[in-house]
Amino acid sequence: MKTVIFCGGQGMRLKNMNSFVPKAMIKIAGKPILWHVMKIFAKYGHKDFVLALGSEGESIRDYFFNYNRNTNDVILDLKNSNQEASFLTSNQENDWKITFVDTGESAGTGARLYRCKKYLNDGDFFATYADCLSNLDLNKLLDFHKNHNVAATVTGVFPPFRYGEFVLKNDIPISYSPISKLNSLAGVVNGGFMVLRQNIFDYLTTFDECSIESNNSVFEKLSTNGQLKIYHHDGFWQCLDNDREYEFLNDLCKKNLTTWLV
Repeated sequence: MKTVIFCGGQGMRLKNMNSFVPKAMIKIAGKPILWHVMKIFAKYGHKDFVLALGSEGESIRDYFFNYNRNTNDVILDLKNSNQEASFLTSNQENDWKITFVDTGESAGTGARLYRCKKYLNDGDFFATYADCLSNLDLNKLLDFHKNHNVAATVTGVFPPFRYGEFVLKNDIPISYSPISKLNSLAGVVNGGFMVLRQNIFDYLTTFDECSIESNNSVFEKLSTNGQLKIYHHDGFWQCLDNDREYEFLNDLCKKNLTTWLV
């Protein structure tokens, strides 16, 4: 199965950085968080990626186009006029396949996904963001999705701060709000790990304004039409939005507590 990863954020600047960096390229333990996300899927055998690129997408392209040169032992014979390199080792990612798609600098996630449609014509596919890490069991998520005849299955999590909330009644999503409005109903947050069927494109357009998450969004329409299921994940989940979360994730790596890679 293919995996779409939204890499279209405008970037962020952490306190130890002098300039804005695409969020997907923020390094956790020396590797871009995007790499960590991809390793989660590769762990379950899903190594065919479609990266929906946005602002500064060239930095993501450059990272992977130079990946073998920068991660393997290499011999470079400067006497050779062609200056061809010989790789002495092979990294664990040598069987990854990556499709880079320029989906625009200001497009919403729905538009980005629609612009990847021509590369996603072989059945169900995963979709996620480039800034969320989890020890989610992707096999269980996929099995859950296959058992329900809906356009989308979204992982629901309970992080400390609630936003992008699905409101559930009897464990069925009945509405979606980009801002939490918890009352007597139980709500869960969009955890970012999704399985989508081809009919998801019936809810999308190529217009920049098309968003999966915002008001009058794709999620809201799917919920209204009974075409969305929530898969509950109670284990580790963490996004990267600020310095505190950046330091938290790097500290986990220092303590060898990278549960998303185990």
